[in-house]
Amino acid sequence: MNLCVVSLLLTLDLAAVALSLSTCSTLDMDQFKKKRIEAIRGQILSKLKLSSPPEDFPEPEEVSRDILAIYNSTRDLLQEKANERAATCERQRSEEEYYAKEVHKIDMQPVYPSENQRRIREKGLAVDT
Repeated sequence: MNLCVVSLLLTLDLAAVALSLSTCSTLDMDQFKKKRIEAIRGQILSKLKLSSPPEDFPEPEEVSRDILAIYNSTRDLLQEKANERAATCERQRSEEEYYAKEVHKIDMQPVYPSENQRRIREKGLAVDT
């Protein structure tokens, strides 16, 4: 009986100590998101070798016709290549589907042993498996 009381008191005492040592606190997701955004901003600024975000934003310059023509021709060429790849893939897929649906039944003739194997069996030198 005394042992049970002592163990109960010891358990309660240890539980109180364990609760007082707990450093866990609830996580505020909004605060976490703000801290994460600030960290990302800092990384971007450091990559740009800036200490703070720029105050004024310059107006974009006018793009020359030559650069626009190169951009448009490159974009059109890439679109053509993508269309060709898609057509090639579609053609291959249709061929695979065609052959995958075709079934052939082949009647196999029974396999007869060669002449040498027949002679060995007739003499009783080989064991049939």
